Amino acid sequence: MPTLSVVIPVFRDELSIENNFATLKSVLDECRTEFTYEIILVNDGSPDNSLVALERIHTRYPDVAGIVNLTRNFGQVPAIVAGMEYCSGDCVAVISSDLQDPPELIPVMFRKWAAGIQTVIGTRESREDSWQDRVSSRIFYKLIKRWGLASLPETGFDFFLVDRRVADRLVEIRERNSFLQGQILSFSASVDSIPYQRRRRRVGTSGWTLLKKLKYFADAFAAFSFVPIRFITGLGLLLFIGGIILSTMLIVQRIFFGTSAVGWSSVMISMIMLHGIEMLMLGILGEYLWRTLDQVRERPLFMVEYHKLPFASSRHRTATVAGRAGRR
Repeated sequence: MPTLSVVIPVFRDELSIENNFATLKSVLDECRTEFTYEIILVNDGSPDNSLVALERIHTRYPDVAGIVNLTRNFGQVPAIVAGMEYCSGDCVAVISSDLQDPPELIPVMFRKWAAGIQTVIGTRESREDSWQDRVSSRIFYKLIKRWGLASLPETGFDFFLVDRRVADRLVEIRERNSFLQGQILSFSASVDSIPYQRRRRRVGTSGWTLLKKLKYFADAFAAFSFVPIRFITGLGLLLFIGGIILSTMLIVQRIFFGTSAVGWSSVMISMIMLHGIEMLMLGILGEYLWRTLDQVRERPLFMVEYHKLPFASSRHRTATVAGRAGRR
């Protein structure tokens, strides 16, 4: 019987994680004739008492609940990769700790995987979030789809199930500042989707702030799009052509009409605009160079303080780690 691993990154979710875990477990218990399962909870440096809640869950359900405690907050994507590193399933599902994504779809995703689909993603037909979140998400994914990754769904995805081979590839590459959705689609031989309605968060507030969204947007463009570089090239070419035309006009006016170039204000405005454009170009190039530097340093993507794995999967996990070490 295949094993399903469910990875849940946890950040500031002490008030609801225990109830949400019980809900998820009840859904998976109904499918024990189809698969065995484990649930890996990754504490991403939560400043609240989320870790205490996770410890209670592990104590109560040691056969299926595991904990991976990171030393600090590394971000959602490194937390997901950490969970994939320490899980042992034949396929891996990732779902948010607040259960805004319906856990009832995980068995449906598993059946599609069992039928031969390597990656199954949940696409949001609608969402009960605030209008700001809906608008920003729509703009984000439309821009990435249009200028970077054509295979990306228009509404994006955060809820998915991948084959063990895809999960291992995500763990092995250890890419920093990555766009996880793009990596998953790139590494998957076959992809299917399931539409659903994203629920409103009932308890607490999301840690997915505007600054984190902008950072993720920049990571996506830097990883999967040449548009910013081409924008710089095109803009530089246009400015060069404009400079030639303007210079020619001034020379013609001086020679044939005796008109001297005047206008201190226009000159200053032009200089300010050009210097602004130059700084913008340097900033875009710097985004690419910084990500390259950050990658070649080979610093750890995450640091694990300790982990407690489910009893049912500990032996399998030891064998899996030994196998990976041999391959490396």
